[in-house]
Amino acid sequence: MPVRKKVIYMVIDSFHPRALEHGIEQGLLPAFSFLIENGRLYPDCISGFPTVTPACTASLTTGAPPSLHGIPGIVWYHRGERRIIDYGSNWYSILRNGLVQAAQEYLFNLNHKHLGWQVRTIYEDLESKGYFTAASNPIIYRGNKEYLAQIPLLIKLVTLFQVDDRKIYGPKGFLLGKFYQPPGELRQSVTDIRYWPRFAVNDRFSARAAQWFLQQKPKPDLLTVYFPDTDKQAHKKDADCCNPCLTKVDKRLQELLNGFPSWQKALEECIFIVVGDHGQSTIQGRKSLVRIDKLLNFYSQARIGENPVEEKDIAICSNERLAYIYILRYRPGMRRSIAECLIKEPNVDQVIWQDQTCYYVVTSKGKLSFRKKGNLQDSYGNCWEITGEPEILDMKIEGNVIHYNTYPNALERIFHCLDNPNAGELVVTAKPGYLLAGAGAPPWPGKGSHGSLYREDSLVPLIISGASTTMEKPRITDVVPFIKSLFH
Repeated sequence: MPVRKKVIYMVIDSFHPRALEHGIEQGLLPAFSFLIENGRLYPDCISGFPTVTPACTASLTTGAPPSLHGIPGIVWYHRGERRIIDYGSNWYSILRNGLVQAAQEYLFNLNHKHLGWQVRTIYEDLESKGYFTAASNPIIYRGNKEYLAQIPLLIKLVTLFQVDDRKIYGPKGFLLGKFYQPPGELRQSVTDIRYWPRFAVNDRFSARAAQWFLQQKPKPDLLTVYFPDTDKQAHKKDADCCNPCLTKVDKRLQELLNGFPSWQKALEECIFIVVGDHGQSTIQGRKSLVRIDKLLNFYSQARIGENPVEEKDIAICSNERLAYIYILRYRPGMRRSIAECLIKEPNVDQVIWQDQTCYYVVTSKGKLSFRKKGNLQDSYGNCWEITGEPEILDMKIEGNVIHYNTYPNALERIFHCLDNPNAGELVVTAKPGYLLAGAGAPPWPGKGSHGSLYREDSLVPLIISGASTTMEKPRITDVVPFIKSLFH
């Protein structure tokens, strides 16, 4: 039996708890305030690891951790194809990779080649049970219905028509900027110059499309809406900026709520779920880029745009405040040598790797190792065996209970990061205020960034309004299972 209420599920890119708190205190966020007052706010929902959009939105769309959905980050090395994958980390990397390849990665490969087939998206799952799902500007959108993605003329001109329109698969209701719009009024409105930024994959058009879907009969049982603009503003202006970041998103939420006879009526008809994919932390400025590529310059390094990579020793794939190091030509002792070199850099936080069933974390202050199924338990029901110094991950052990602080849910998140078959042999994180160099690193740092285990990168608000059930200690991997429970 279908649920009585429809579900509107909104993901805000780079949604910081402090920004939400400050905006509400200053009276700048009436829509957010309404949803919280009539629902529940979880200010410390825990993101995945790495804390970057493709990996996190894959979890927010499948409910699976990276070890299962297979998306390791925004930049990674594909061992089978012997090349570096970049989903569009910055314009410099896109130009290095080529617009043809960049369009292929974003429109097709991410959803139809790289997202693991052992997991199902929420669209695939609910539509197999007879529900109607729709998505407005999603990052992860794999579904059962075929669409023809139309490449914007500008991209065709720049690439000398090397990029063709191609088939993609999404939910029954689907919009993806200028690449695909349903026929009719919505398709015409995308031509408005106001919707041009980022080929209409922007907050304004996300909200416009969501309004359109809610006016249709029947309305979608599940409507997902992705708001990307906050991420760009936080990178550029301030890691946890409220104004203009969240004030603009709040206006988009007001537009959705105003589509109902009243805001209270909206809650009578729909359940609203709002969550971030990750947070951001403040960057130290122009000198914040840690040149681990130069520290390891005695190894030959793969570059973006090499296809295939030939006769290189390593690939360093920067995901801002995290980097994967892939060993392409292994020599005995190589991993240990790289780890020892990196941990001497004062602005490297952790060097992490896996050896069979054991996971190792090394910092300048010490080392620990851990494995599953020990006698120590954390608040998420995971059991661990820990050897070494838990203090290096700011963990406290009282009796047989593990308490996390600076690095929320660190052991589980490291476990799922390294168990991803597409992860590097080594994972490196930067200390607060710093970024890591490598393929995909920004040519110049901004004001905010993310990617690491650090709490500022890792905690996001989760708002649930209009539902009778609640959650306890939520992680972003818990959101999709919660939504599915509403349809039982």
